[in-house]
Amino acid sequence: MEMTFLYAIWSITIFSLILLPKKRLHEASIIAMFQQFVTWSLGLLVAELNLIQYPVREFASVNKTSFTFEFLVYPVLSAFYVLYYPVGRSRWKRCLYTTSIITVSIISEVIFEKYTDLITYVHWKWYVSLISVYLTLELVRIFHRWFFKAESPQKKSINMEKN
Repeated sequence: MEMTFLYAIWSITIFSLILLPKKRLHEASIIAMFQQFVTWSLGLLVAELNLIQYPVREFASVNKTSFTFEFLVYPVLSAFYVLYYPVGRSRWKRCLYTTSIITVSIISEVIFEKYTDLITYVHWKWYVSLISVYLTLELVRIFHRWFFKAESPQKKSINMEKN
């Protein structure tokens, strides 16, 4: 059953890539690669410290983490998060957007933890995942803004007033 879930997750994630804006595919790939670095590093650390286990996983003889989540799903989710982030909107809308993404992610993880062998919390709680997802999403958003030299809406308005 778990392998069926993994195949479905891979299919959905890969199919979702067609929803990325074609003009911003270069941004999406940089975002995903940066997030892969972050999640792969943190995921390996968490798995090696035995805080989380992945009883059914790809490449089980190579490492203890979930290749699907750390290398594919979460980096793609991060690309969507950053590319569709409501820049220039009210703080309320940005907070609602971030909360929605995190909530869906954590509820999915908790369901998989409870009903499958894809993930097992050993010395871990769902709220630790919530915090780590929030921090890594914010980190990748900051990285994106820095890497692509994107200005915040406040800076843009100040620069427009100067000109």
